[in-house]
Amino acid sequence: MTAAAIIGWVNLSAHAQPRPLPSPLPPGPLPYTSPLRNDLAVEWIDRISHSARELPYTGVFVHQTAEASSTARITHLVDKQGVEHEKLELMDGPPTEIIRRNDEMTCYRPDSRTVSVDRRATGRFFPSLITGNAKSIADYYRVKLGSVERIAGFDCQWVILEPKDAMRYMQKLCAEIGTGLLLRAKLFNDRNLMVEQFMFTQLDLSRTVARQSLKSRYEQTQGWQKQYAVKSTKDTDTGWLAGNLPAGFKKVMEMTRSLLGRPEPVSHLVYSDGVLSVSVFVESMQTAPNSFTSVVAEDGPTSFAMRAVADHQVTVMGEVPVATVQTIADGVARRAR
Repeated sequence: MTAAAIIGWVNLSAHAQPRPLPSPLPPGPLPYTSPLRNDLAVEWIDRISHSARELPYTGVFVHQTAEASSTARITHLVDKQGVEHEKLELMDGPPTEIIRRNDEMTCYRPDSRTVSVDRRATGRFFPSLITGNAKSIADYYRVKLGSVERIAGFDCQWVILEPKDAMRYMQKLCAEIGTGLLLRAKLFNDRNLMVEQFMFTQLDLSRTVARQSLKSRYEQTQGWQKQYAVKSTKDTDTGWLAGNLPAGFKKVMEMTRSLLGRPEPVSHLVYSDGVLSVSVFVESMQTAPNSFTSVVAEDGPTSFAMRAVADHQVTVMGEVPVATVQTIADGVARRAR
């Protein structure tokens, strides 16, 4: 996982308590798809969504795809003012630390003596993989309970999200029984092959995270090069829109950002169904490093679609089926003034 891919994980209550356990099932077996069991599964999605953002925790997790595996240490806390803090240390490759304060992220790379300031973009950032409303998610996924398993020394409940259409991938999520924190996540493509997995190998949920542990060891950056990927952490009107969105996908972010190797800023829009997200980049054809009339491809869990719109190049990418990025790319146009 690259530093750019792993960066990203709202202002919530000061002393967040673990989400209450979903209501217990009545005695005796329930049909796998009974309404009561399905309602309970949706409650689990709500707990998974909130616990990753509200709880204090520290741990080590592994990210795996068919091509690569990487390890990171994460420390997370919400302070008394309701500000969310997170520190991510990449444990493979060149030393890298990412410090997040709400939506502002600062990435320290001591080898190149650079510090980059960016805005969190919605995406698959473990353990905060669920960003939408649980009931809305259930409109587009069949949410089912699976078995109970033991991971990293904790009992966890499997929750399965089966897509109701061909525009999204299936996910299997395993959440810690007591808090709802996500311990393991598997993503399956439209051929039912697992293409991505996250899993905690070490985890501390004792609620004793110290604020000092969230500071970077590289804060003294005198003489380092400082880079700003975005000018503002607020949405800006880029003048572009995607007008042909698959059901359930909504715009969650819009900004102008700087990308490495691009001489001019690039428009960036993010769309999500609350589980999976898609990024739309629009740049001038004159400054794009590669210009294509139309390209559709996939690389592991990520699908890409590129097309020309007038004198601009549109690139759509996300961990969704090829049909999804192509549908969104076909609908990108200038916003009417």
